[in-house]
Amino acid sequence: MSRPLARFFSSSSRSLSLLGPIPSSSSSCSNPSKSASVKLAPLRYHIFKEPLPYPVGLKLQNDIIDKRLEAKAKDPMGSRGIGDVVLLLEHTPTYTTGRRDNSPNPNELHPEEKKVQNVGAEFYITKRGGQVTYHGPGQLVGYPILDLNVMETSTRCYVEYLQRMLGDYVRQTSGLGETITAPHPDGHVGVFSSPTEKVSSIGIHLRHRITSHGFAMNITPEPIKWFDLVMACGLADVHAISLHDLITRSAISNGVIPTLPSVANVAEDLVPKFGELFGREIISLHDEGGEGAVEEVMQIRELVKKAEEEAKEENAKSGGWATEPDLSKRG
Repeated sequence: MSRPLARFFSSSSRSLSLLGPIPSSSSSCSNPSKSASVKLAPLRYHIFKEPLPYPVGLKLQNDIIDKRLEAKAKDPMGSRGIGDVVLLLEHTPTYTTGRRDNSPNPNELHPEEKKVQNVGAEFYITKRGGQVTYHGPGQLVGYPILDLNVMETSTRCYVEYLQRMLGDYVRQTSGLGETITAPHPDGHVGVFSSPTEKVSSIGIHLRHRITSHGFAMNITPEPIKWFDLVMACGLADVHAISLHDLITRSAISNGVIPTLPSVANVAEDLVPKFGELFGREIISLHDEGGEGAVEEVMQIRELVKKAEEEAKEENAKSGGWATEPDLSKRG
């Protein structure tokens, strides 16, 4: 049975599966804000109001990187990270998996795909590393598109920085403190509330040292039923949990009424933390300050605008999306 595949980057790009332990290194990751030896341009961000179908978000990342590489080819020394941008969004219900050496025939159903046939979510095989995961409403997805060369940051340290930021945020917001671990006690990348509960995942892709993909954090319980249908990230003994679940758990133990943030609230909370993390001014993609008139930034704005229009049109055509899996039609 054939079906469209979400194609990722070309074979010349580097794909990393970061669902297991981070590769060891003799060097330590110091404060990321002190990594670069030159003053970098402001880091830009954009928060999407409309959930993006996965192919729209995938194409947007590819297109932004294409424009960034074109700009670097014209002026290799002039970038200073002008096109660095963090995209924060939700996807419509989608399962994705990476392409591995032992991946099944692309014209046959993936083993995990068989579990979720007709439940109301799309399934895409991508060029990223890693195994099956879920994206959908109630989950915040972050796609930082950053030039690690101009940031003078190693891949390993970049992942550690993201993991540190997300772990600190969950510790603070949930009120569970050091019971939140990042990474897993066994070294698996992500944010865990116990050895068997995962609230946030990290998986990146590199193309000529420019990052894509990034992280996902379950904010509301809505994604959990979808996760329960598959073996996410290949971790049989780990199940998904949401930030709301953790906040409620902490509130009950302390005898208080929980305050539960929306996905948009969490996105807004994380924006300044990216600036603090990398020691850079952080401004809206549409802010005319900083390097606002630079062609590279203007091109990214146009690509984001186009993606938003496509998402709005596709979501209108579909009549909305399922809020939970439809098990009555499960294959």
